[in-house]
Amino acid sequence: MYKNELKYNEICTKNYYLRKKFSDLGITKKYTGYYFLLDIVDEILNKSRKIKCFSKEIYPELALKYNKNDCTIERDIRNVIARLWDNGLKEKLNSLWINEDKPTCCQFIYLIRNYVLIDIA
Repeated sequence: MYKNELKYNEICTKNYYLRKKFSDLGITKKYTGYYFLLDIVDEILNKSRKIKCFSKEIYPELALKYNKNDCTIERDIRNVIARLWDNGLKEKLNSLWINEDKPTCCQFIYLIRNYVLIDIA
């Protein structure tokens, strides 16, 4: 197998794994923010540093990619969080989230990241 084929297989496997973990949590394509979250979690997993300010580092990149506004990206992610949190996501992530309040966008994204990394470690 060529180097590019190995890279392609690695990317496909990783993308499938992320989509599977999202599906396990109930994050599906019916939510507009699904692809935004998928891209953000993928970006975080590929970077070794913690992203401090999503609104300045990540949202503008996604806005260009999807031809949307930064505010639209964040609103769609908040919408996913609100709907899933009310539909029982809190119970699924009980071991990772001890706070009773609904997480912010940044907290939710890192919560999803931690959930994805549980099986890998």
